[in-house]
Amino acid sequence: MVNLNRSLLAALALMSALPMAAAADPSTPYRISPGDTVEIGIISIPDRTQRAVVQMDGTIVLPEAGTVSVGGLTPPELQSRMQAILPTKIFHIRMPDGREQIAVVRPSDVTAIIAEYRPIYVTGDVLTPGQQVYRPLMTVRQAIAVAGGFSLLRARTNQAGPDPTDLRRDYEMIWGEYTRDYFHSARLRAELDKQESFDAQPPQGSPLSPSLAAGIAKAEAEALKLSLDNFQQEQSFVEKGANDAAAQIETLMKRAQDEAAGVKADEDDLEQVTKAFKAGNLTNNRLADVRRAVLLSSSRALETSVELMRTQRQREDFARQLERNENQRRIGLLNELRDTEVRLADIGTRLRAASQKLQPLGATAAPLSIAGETVRAQMTIVRNVDGQWRKQAADEDAEVVPGDTIEVRFSNELESAAAQ
Repeated sequence: MVNLNRSLLAALALMSALPMAAAADPSTPYRISPGDTVEIGIISIPDRTQRAVVQMDGTIVLPEAGTVSVGGLTPPELQSRMQAILPTKIFHIRMPDGREQIAVVRPSDVTAIIAEYRPIYVTGDVLTPGQQVYRPLMTVRQAIAVAGGFSLLRARTNQAGPDPTDLRRDYEMIWGEYTRDYFHSARLRAELDKQESFDAQPPQGSPLSPSLAAGIAKAEAEALKLSLDNFQQEQSFVEKGANDAAAQIETLMKRAQDEAAGVKADEDDLEQVTKAFKAGNLTNNRLADVRRAVLLSSSRALETSVELMRTQRQREDFARQLERNENQRRIGLLNELRDTEVRLADIGTRLRAASQKLQPLGATAAPLSIAGETVRAQMTIVRNVDGQWRKQAADEDAEVVPGDTIEVRFSNELESAAAQ
């Protein structure tokens, strides 16, 4: 399952990177769009420098030139267009003595630049989401920094929270509970598989000291050894009883065979003595002695048979006890593992809440790790590409362009991949 998740993450990350690479080519020149502000100046007439916002139809309005279409032009193309238009217009300038004079504008006197770009927008888990001024070569990291940095608690800006020291104490106490149950779960799984050891590495992101985590793991390792030894001793005791019963059965079976042969011999002797008695060759006392011998040997054979049946039943009970001990052991371990996993899930939820409470307002780093999960900030750029709005996964060093919207949210690795 772990390998499948890693493969899924890698595949989704690769797929999400493809449109981003195609859309954010740094060699593509910027083209003027509605919302940009251009500044047109004439070096020879300093007081005629003018700023104009590009309208929705891609045009600007200049007093001397009227309506000029600039939408879709690159900065060099804007410069060329203004150099072509303005020298053809008539400019009147007022001299210090009050007289008006016509100024000659040469193409080299004209300057045309983009004074202000369209704003960008930052939303999601940042301190101050909203509109921002775009600066050339601006990155996602810089935009988030201007927005106050990462924050899961921006809605609590005006609320008085508890003492951070108490929050940190509670956070580490919960981590202690999680680490305890984490190693207990690992020990139970090892015991179910009859393994003598388990992975003693602490869960990912644990803030506990290595010595504390090692102490918890050592205690569980010793408990595992004692539990396995105790169970093995109990099973060995039952197995010894079963082996003794098997040996006794073998002895009783031999005795039963001997006694059956003795009974047969006594019965044959009784038959011969009975014939001799009827012929008048033996006394009544001799016949009685032979009959008592037959009765005695038959009784001993019956007792041996009963003892053999009882010992066979005892051996079956030993075998059943071995099986019952194993089943009861597994049932107990599975129930304990189930309860431990439920506690781990509950503690994980509490850790998430504690982590969010500890995340400082305006933090520049991702929140604390939660119960073995790697929590990271997922950033998405919403950009207009060829007239269509597209969402593109981005990292903190990706460059933004005017008009972009940057969405920021915290999630674990699998959630990030699914969102992309």
